[in-house]
Amino acid sequence: MEDSFIYLGRQPILDRHKKIVAYEILYRKSFEAFAKVEDENQATSRVIVNIFNNIGIKNLTGNKKTFINVNIELLFYDIFEFIPPENIVIEILEDTPVDEKVINRVKKIKEMGFELALDDYVETEDTEKLLPFVDYIKIDMLQTKGRELERMVRELKAEDKVLLAEKVETYELFKEAYNLGFDLFQGYFFARPSIISHRRFDPYEITLINLLKLLSKEDPPINQIESIIKSDVHLTFNLLKFVNSAFFSFRSKIKTIRHAVMMIGPRRLKIWVLLMLYADAKIGGIDSPLLELALIRGKIMEKIAKKLSPDPNFSEMAFLTGILSLLDVLLGISREEILSDLNIDEEIKTALLQEEGILGKMIKLCEDLEAGDFMAIKEELKQLGLKMEDFFKAEEEAVLFVEEVKQKILKGAA
Repeated sequence: MEDSFIYLGRQPILDRHKKIVAYEILYRKSFEAFAKVEDENQATSRVIVNIFNNIGIKNLTGNKKTFINVNIELLFYDIFEFIPPENIVIEILEDTPVDEKVINRVKKIKEMGFELALDDYVETEDTEKLLPFVDYIKIDMLQTKGRELERMVRELKAEDKVLLAEKVETYELFKEAYNLGFDLFQGYFFARPSIISHRRFDPYEITLINLLKLLSKEDPPINQIESIIKSDVHLTFNLLKFVNSAFFSFRSKIKTIRHAVMMIGPRRLKIWVLLMLYADAKIGGIDSPLLELALIRGKIMEKIAKKLSPDPNFSEMAFLTGILSLLDVLLGISREEILSDLNIDEEIKTALLQEEGILGKMIKLCEDLEAGDFMAIKEELKQLGLKMEDFFKAEEEAVLFVEEVKQKILKGAA
């Protein structure tokens, strides 16, 4: 039955430096289940079991904190007795009725070593009773505003609570929450700049962009590629670290740039250059939310492409398109300006500039997933002849792929 399909997603939680420090784990289900009354306890229980028994928390979130939603019924399940509490934050829903029994249970969960958060915080008698026991307060930036928000932040900070701003979907909301003193931020503001304007690149970025231009040629000259890489010590170190990583497992260590370029080839080198741009230390290194989002888009699109066509070149094009789809956000200039300097396949250009064609529809699917627009996803998947569970499975695999890439390839590189 389709209702049996439940897949995992995750949304990053960023600190004041826009670096990923935690994730909220989400569960995805088939579209048909969205229209029905779902047993949320069963769904969340299955997510927790999936995380700890099947996938493994380390594979899903690395060493970062993991936020998991629970309602009043699930709060009393025995499941907490069987999972390790390290780095786990239990989110108590805002409409949880609070009595002495709930208070005692919350105390017990804290004694087990879990941290607690109040989700979608509003001031009520019930939430006031829980305040002494919670570590994090999550506030919806679209729901609470103005002087009420300022007062709430001031009073909660005085009680040493860690404040997390939710629904931060624009950079303006991020700036507002930042200036108010919020500690953590959740939402895709980092991928939605309000204004794109040309900015000055640093020497490292210029080197990577020049290398990307060279690799976009039909027959990239090895001598010039080697010369550009050698001109930057940081780039040289990162490339040698990459080719000697667990990702390739070459029998012997590669010690020269030329040998490295020959072994991995122009296509994989192009992807690596893009990842190095996203993983630049200025935007969080391996914990850059843009790097993560670009990789997830790329991998989801690659997985979908494999469902649509047996041609391996098409899935490779889809992966590259997904990664390129956030380059304008990263560099602060328009896609048109970026692509005018790159000799990129016309199908990829059309997808990136107009979101047309199959690749364009895939980008739109990823954007709708990030926005939580499941009605749009259903319609777009129907046009592509794909099932909802295929799409959510691709998302889950993409999340695991991202963590693997960060651990195997990029750790310590940026």
